[in-house]
Amino acid sequence: MYRMEPHERLKLARERAGFSDATEAARRFGWTVPTYRAHENGNRNFTKDGARKYGRAFRVSPEWLLLGIGDDAKKPLPFVGYVGAGAEVFPIDDGGCLDEMDPPPGIGPEAVAVGVRGDSMFPRYMPGDVLIYDQQVYLSQADGQECVVSLPDGRKYVKIVRAEPDGTATLESFNAPPMRNLVVDWVAPIIWVKRSAMRDRKAK
Repeated sequence: MYRMEPHERLKLARERAGFSDATEAARRFGWTVPTYRAHENGNRNFTKDGARKYGRAFRVSPEWLLLGIGDDAKKPLPFVGYVGAGAEVFPIDDGGCLDEMDPPPGIGPEAVAVGVRGDSMFPRYMPGDVLIYDQQVYLSQADGQECVVSLPDGRKYVKIVRAEPDGTATLESFNAPPMRNLVVDWVAPIIWVKRSAMRDRKAK
């Protein structure tokens, strides 16, 4: 029985993760393109640290990448909370997850999902929509983007972020007055929205 080499498993993991070529994947995760391409085409071997890095990125086991042992299945994307009234995000208290889903193409290793409940964000979002967010960014990088925003008191919201010159943020939404001049703990842009079947039924 044919046994794949590490570089072949790496290529397979990248393709399953939704990246069309090695350059696209390397640029997405900030890797040096020639180095990653050499790892994937077998010209250079990657180390245990490299396997861990690539495993996190492509949501597969590093042991499978390097040695061909363990599970080769892509890790699912966890639901870590839901968005309710006032566009507030309610996380799972124990840090666990409500459910899991297959991640869309190109979604990074730290991405998580929250589900929309209620109609407080209609027509932007409907019940059953899934919002996926990934890496936290600087406030200036989030300016004008729709993000999950965490405040120092622990509250989290889905809002459009406006970075202010004094380092605070104004948070805007579609159905509520803006929240002005707030100090924020972190912001993470929403990178993917999976629409619910309810939206399709409502459109008919």
